[in-house]
Amino acid sequence: MTLIAKIRADTVFDGHISTIANLKSPKELRLQLAERARELRLTRNMRQSDLAERSGVTLASIRRFEKEGEISLKNLMLIAIALNRAQDVEQVFRLNEDIDLFKPEPRKRQRARK
Repeated sequence: MTLIAKIRADTVFDGHISTIANLKSPKELRLQLAERARELRLTRNMRQSDLAERSGVTLASIRRFEKEGEISLKNLMLIAIALNRAQDVEQVFRLNEDIDLFKPEPRKRQRARK
């Protein structure tokens, strides 16, 4: 087993061990994200050209995104806003914390450890 495969097999997320079968490749994640965006667009009865006009993203970029999952972060955010899903983008990399009124807030990290 390669080192990367071992890391994937033993990776811990939120206290749960995730098996390699649960992890998706970057390509699979991109395609899944593109499919979700396409489904949202269709539920809003929007053509690709409508989304392009509303988001300011070129029609070619939207077509490439829906077909191949390839898009810049900036354009992904513009599409999310046009589909009224900006709150989903805001959740990426957000710390999953429960608010405890009696617990002092931890200090914000200023930099990574060496």
